Amino acid sequence: MLRSTVTACLLAALYSSQANALQPRDYLPRPDGVSAMQFLYTSTSANSFYVDGEKAGDNLNLEQDIGVFLPVHYSTFMSMPTIFEAVIPFGRVSIDGADVGNNALSTSGLADPTFLAGIWPVSDNESQSWWAVAGWLTAPLGDYDNDQPLNLGRNQWSFKAQTGLAKGFGKLIVEVIPSVEVFSNNTDFSSASITLKRDPLYAVETHFSYDLTPSVLVSLDHFYLKGGESEASNTIVENELETHALQLTTRLAMAANQFLSLQYKKDISVENGSKTNTFSAQFTFGF
Repeated sequence: MLRSTVTACLLAALYSSQANALQPRDYLPRPDGVSAMQFLYTSTSANSFYVDGEKAGDNLNLEQDIGVFLPVHYSTFMSMPTIFEAVIPFGRVSIDGADVGNNALSTSGLADPTFLAGIWPVSDNESQSWWAVAGWLTAPLGDYDNDQPLNLGRNQWSFKAQTGLAKGFGKLIVEVIPSVEVFSNNTDFSSASITLKRDPLYAVETHFSYDLTPSVLVSLDHFYLKGGESEASNTIVENELETHALQLTTRLAMAANQFLSLQYKKDISVENGSKTNTFSAQFTFGF
């Protein structure tokens, strides 16, 4: 398998997983004036690799350690709750093994930051009904070198339109969050500086969260990705995503304004790319 094809598939899966940074109950608004500092750490590993739904190798040795700083502020506009957030990721990724020709590839530094704005046209705490719309703008500010096969930056702008419906049933909250993300062209892809285009990426997140106690929440989360196929110099790269993943979340209230979330996420089916396992921890400090 050509290393360029392997790497293209890996990057598609890698950056798409970064785009799904929502936590259970993120689509429930907080009171006007509340702000929070959030720190997320994710550790991802993978050995198996898939092409067109078939396992193409099991000697990939993907390791990814990503930290994310997420400052957030809640406000109101015309009596409707609003949210403003920045997503600033950084870290390291490495792959080696037979599936990449026994080459050792690695990169570290800053990934592309994302800026979010959202609003809740419907926010009814009494009936436990919420509906929001949000826009995510990702800027190509991360570390990128076209001579390197692996980069944390994509050298592409992207915009994701997202909406979310949340409904409560007592202690159970159900959230369904579809989105579509579109990408600008990367006009400096690879050492040949060719143009890389990417199709829109569609996603649906579903969260079933339940309050075990006033201070302990558990959630079962499902992630679905579809699309995002690339075209490099008028040649289709067979890296279209169609991925299902499940995640288990536990969130602990350490104090009235401090929360710790622990998560385990596993890819269930993968069309193209690596089949990953991810452990995450997020600390939230509100004020």
